[in-house]
Amino acid sequence: MRSFLDRLYERYHREEFLYSDPLEFPRRYRAPLDQEAVALVSALLAYGNVKQIRRSIEELLARITRDGLTPSGFVRSLALPEGKTRARAALSGFVHRFNRGEDLLLLLELLGRSWKEHGSLGAHLMVALEPSAGDFSIALARLIADWRGWAGSRTPSFSHLLTSPADGSCCKRWCMLLRWMGREDGLDLGLWGERGALRAGFPEGRWLRASQLVIPLDTHVGRISHYLGLRTRKTLDWRAAREVTDALRAFCSEDPVRYDFALARLGILDLCQRKFQPEVCGGCELLSACRFARKRIRIGQKCQSSSVRSPKNAVSGSSP
Repeated sequence: MRSFLDRLYERYHREEFLYSDPLEFPRRYRAPLDQEAVALVSALLAYGNVKQIRRSIEELLARITRDGLTPSGFVRSLALPEGKTRARAALSGFVHRFNRGEDLLLLLELLGRSWKEHGSLGAHLMVALEPSAGDFSIALARLIADWRGWAGSRTPSFSHLLTSPADGSCCKRWCMLLRWMGREDGLDLGLWGERGALRAGFPEGRWLRASQLVIPLDTHVGRISHYLGLRTRKTLDWRAAREVTDALRAFCSEDPVRYDFALARLGILDLCQRKFQPEVCGGCELLSACRFARKRIRIGQKCQSSSVRSPKNAVSGSSP
């Protein structure tokens, strides 16, 4: 399995495929807090189809920066009444599926408060992330609880942005954000990692380790992980995300989510479909490891063999 996953990683974990991923957007910026702010909104708006996600993030960034502000400057401006008034006008009319401009305004206000109290969103997370923790679930649940408390009453659409492991959610979008921030390999940003640009503001001895990451379990990775025998749970919840992560840990204990970007490309680029198609599946890197494809091949072979032996194919006749 590892040899198949490694080949998949080499083929798809590349910059040339960033056009199909929201990670493209924070990588446009150089200032760490600009990257952190854009990464947050890009990850949390990453639901729906790729074209819709890209269109919404592009529109949001254009609205945020149209008055000459950087993304981090826009966030900081929300602390002033006149800045919040301008920001509300800038985001008026923004829609991404069932999220509205007011949801994004509140989200960025919460980010600004984390910056004010902790220096960065990463530093806020580190308050509860013990170096010995197996994953970031406790720290993320604590951060989400803080934000829910700061936000007060919330609309259902805004609550959709603040999913928590404590609720059993797979937290796909937050897991994706933390993958971007905890890994650094040419694609992922690594801002909260050991050598991350924001680590200087973290509590002593704390940073986000790649070994603490959990797979972002979207529909694509969820389906493909089932095909590969990495997941047995039917529901795509937090326990399923942990199950897939633990299975991948057997192939790379220090960096179990390194294969996430590549696995997701199979689904996003429609290279792995929901039904077996020999012309598609036959050229897949994971064919020999895919239980779904092997099962369909065996069924096809059995049906073909049965058809050959069927009496219907024999010469008709009867004994006198």
